[in-house]
Amino acid sequence: MPARVRLVLDGPKPAGPHRHADGLRAVVLAAIGRSDPALGRWLHDANQPKPIAVGPLEPGGNSGGSWAVEISVTADEVLQPLLDGLPRLRCPITLGRDRYALRDARIVAASTFAGLSADLPTEPAIRLRLLTPTAHHQPGTVRRSIVVPDPRLYVGSWFGRWNLFADTRLDDALLSAVEEAVVISAFVGGTRAARLDGKRVFIGFVGDVELRIIEADRTVAPLAAALWSLARFAEYCGTGVETMRGMGQTRIIRG
Repeated sequence: MPARVRLVLDGPKPAGPHRHADGLRAVVLAAIGRSDPALGRWLHDANQPKPIAVGPLEPGGNSGGSWAVEISVTADEVLQPLLDGLPRLRCPITLGRDRYALRDARIVAASTFAGLSADLPTEPAIRLRLLTPTAHHQPGTVRRSIVVPDPRLYVGSWFGRWNLFADTRLDDALLSAVEEAVVISAFVGGTRAARLDGKRVFIGFVGDVELRIIEADRTVAPLAAALWSLARFAEYCGTGVETMRGMGQTRIIRG
């Protein structure tokens, strides 16, 4: 089931929220591998989007030496091995030159794919907040990033992951409907750099985005239902590239 697990680590202040991006990714895979070695190997080797998203390391509580990272899983078979494997990690946890003690690990949000599609709003507009730099790769011989919000790219990102991990697939026609009838009606924010492990720099959009269906006919209701389901899913899977390294964290703006 889709779920978000919050880890709290005690240790030194990182040089930046993405400073330990690769290290945190490795910790998550190691925890799963401790509990289920075969699953751990598959997750490491699979050449496809992983059913895991890992957030940045940010201040995590009242203590000045406490830091939190949120780990999302989008496949049923991953959550329990992660929870079982975290206590088996060798401590202290080493991230670069820093060492951290695992203070707490708990589920802070969870749903099912059926739950993501239940009791959906009917509004034709969805307001999203991109909490961490969000980008998509542009195909070509030279790798370029697209940082401007685009409904086709955002929904396509969620759609691909949904069809990899959900028990019911969405029809490919949804992407055509999005291209024809969904626009960015408003956004506010800007670009920000994510310095992954202090080496690679990715630029992405951070801010608020409103997706809106512009077709005022009978297609609005089913398209809105699909978009709301996927937007709810985005709160677990993230948006765009490098979601296992702190990028693309997404939330619905409610109220």
